[in-house]
Amino acid sequence: MKMLNEDRKHRVSGFTLIEMVVVVAIISILTAVLVPTTRAYLTRSRLHTANSQAKVLFNSMQTIMQEYEFRERGMKESVLYGAEKGGEIMIYVSNGRITDFSVTDSLGIPQTVSDDVIGADPDTASASSIGTRIGRIYTDYLTTAWCALIKDYSVQGVLAADSEKTAYIGGYPIQPTAKGTQCAGLALESLSDVTLADMQTYCTAVWKPAEGEGETVETPEET
Repeated sequence: MKMLNEDRKHRVSGFTLIEMVVVVAIISILTAVLVPTTRAYLTRSRLHTANSQAKVLFNSMQTIMQEYEFRERGMKESVLYGAEKGGEIMIYVSNGRITDFSVTDSLGIPQTVSDDVIGADPDTASASSIGTRIGRIYTDYLTTAWCALIKDYSVQGVLAADSEKTAYIGGYPIQPTAKGTQCAGLALESLSDVTLADMQTYCTAVWKPAEGEGETVETPEET
């Protein structure tokens, strides 16, 4: 009897091979189910943030452009568009620095806009410049990359991301629901790939006339 008790004390307990196989199989199944779900959730979350940023920037830029339009109604020339007082502006901003601000008037002639108006560098920009004014309205101005297309003082569309290199690009009014701006005919790897032609494609999709309704524009999609 004493020897039996000693055997029980020294007996090593553990999983059998079948039990181990079952546990590994269960873990594999759970991993196969949870990993794609988690990735999809993270993608939706990052795109939602980027879309929200684009919407805020759209409204911020529209506020600024309306102020310019109102102020320049009685002027012979616009500080943005020149004598035609209309045209197209492409603005590209990375972490608070305006790296591109190109303007063509309604005749397609490139216009030169002074840096006092643009405010490309936030460290030296004047208080009345576009860059400084956006920074006052949009609190994440220094940590966001974005671009916008403006036509005749009206913002046509904005694409935004938390960096130039990420594929999680948000937009407004059309809000992407997949990485790489898989909407409006665009498929971009990062915001740094965006060209004027890309923005024109995006904005054309936003404001194209609804089928059978003449010049009535489509209602922008939102998520």
